[in-house]
Amino acid sequence: MMRTVDYRDHDGRQWRVLLPEGVPDSDAHMGLPVGPPSLESLNLPLALEVRLHNELFRRSLLTARDVKRNPDGVAAAWRSAIRTDTMDIIALYG
Repeated sequence: MMRTVDYRDHDGRQWRVLLPEGVPDSDAHMGLPVGPPSLESLNLPLALEVRLHNELFRRSLLTARDVKRNPDGVAAAWRSAIRTDTMDIIALYG
């Protein structure tokens, strides 16, 4: 029997994984990932990658099925992830 556990990795990404019953939550980093998928192939700066990953997590866009049911959620996650950068740029103007 498997159970789901949420944890945060050393870079701050939030993950949902499957762990066998009896395995402690402290071993979540060794669990079978449910999602979101790794975004490393997008070659984003790490801070932006982590923010986007966590926005997908927050919106429960963890699997291909989730994304197919809520494609607008992906766009909303992206907008939210880049909002911080946009605000930082605007702040530069004083």
